[in-house]
Amino acid sequence: MRRVVAVVAAVLALVGTAGCSGLDGTGDANYTTGDGAITQIAAADREGALDIGGETLDGEPIDLASMRGDVVVLNVWGSWCTPCRGEAPVLQEASEQLDARFVGMSFRETSFENARSFEREFGITYPTIADEGAGVVELGDYAPKAPPTTYVLDRQGRVAAVVTGAITSAGTLEDLVEEVAAEDG
Repeated sequence: MRRVVAVVAAVLALVGTAGCSGLDGTGDANYTTGDGAITQIAAADREGALDIGGETLDGEPIDLASMRGDVVVLNVWGSWCTPCRGEAPVLQEASEQLDARFVGMSFRETSFENARSFEREFGITYPTIADEGAGVVELGDYAPKAPPTTYVLDRQGRVAAVVTGAITSAGTLEDLVEEVAAEDG
């Protein structure tokens, strides 16, 4: 009996560190979701600029390095991700309201046609990188544990803030973008 209790305790500890909430875990989702936590990184503590590029879902070249000088909002999502579907209209609205460049990064897709369909469904007008893994790897210590994850990059292309989980209000991004935009170049 003592061994069974120890095994159950170990499993519960693993579930807790994996990001699942409660004993129900993730149900049939096969992934964990973030809780909407915001992590801001002081300018002095930011790592080097991100070097993420590739092709958009439309086959056009894209490179975050070409956006240096602008605040960039990078949203990592998947068409199969329910919270991503919930936040898509919020991100589109924010992209129309804020003085920042928005870029999506679709990852873990079984087909990028699914991602293109997602963009059409939600009227996404900003470009999305068709990531096959290299972009997520480039995020290094800030690589998403689960989608959606949104990054605010400073004018030098460094990660200034990370939102893990769905963004439920354009105001969340507005505050982060304005704070980063107000920093000295």
